[in-house]
Amino acid sequence: MGSKKLYIFRHGKSDWKAKFKNDHERPLAERGIEAAKSMGAHLKTVGQVPEVVVSSTAKRAIDTASLAMEFGRWESSMTSTRDLYLSSVEESIELIQAIQSDAKRVMLVSHEPLCSSLVSELSMGGHVKFPTASVARIDFKVNSWAEVDSDKGQLAWLLTPKSLFGK
Repeated sequence: MGSKKLYIFRHGKSDWKAKFKNDHERPLAERGIEAAKSMGAHLKTVGQVPEVVVSSTAKRAIDTASLAMEFGRWESSMTSTRDLYLSSVEESIELIQAIQSDAKRVMLVSHEPLCSSLVSELSMGGHVKFPTASVARIDFKVNSWAEVDSDKGQLAWLLTPKSLFGK
C-alpha cells in the first residue's frame, strides 16, 4: 500500500484597505507576506516540502504560494486553478482525485471555509480552526490520488503562524 501526503495551505492575511477591483484581486497584507515567507522556510527546515503545489487563482493565494516557495527554496512545480476559489468540498475532492502525478506530496493553497471543511471531510474530523497562513497535512494510505476520498485520511498536524512564530 502506498501513501500520499496532502498539504492544505490557507493564504496569508489579506489587505482589506488596499485598492482592488474585486475579491479575486485582493492582495496580501504585510503580515500575510511575512507569514507566507516564514511558513515556506519552516516547511523546508522540517522536511515537509510538497512536490506539486496547486493554488487558487486569487492573487492572495498565488502570492502566498510563490512567497513560500521562494523563501523556502522549494523545487516544487506550481499550477493554479480557479477551481480552488469559492469551490465546494466535493469539487475540491474531485480536483484532488484528478491529479495526474506520481507525486507523493501535493499542496493545495486555498481559502476559508474550504480549508477547514476539507480537513474535516477528508480526516473524519470535527470543526478545525484554520487561521490565515496555516498549513495542515493529511496522510492517506492509497496508491494514487484517485483513491483519496472522504474520511480516508488522517490529520497528521496543523501548523499556525502563531504556534510557530508567536504571531
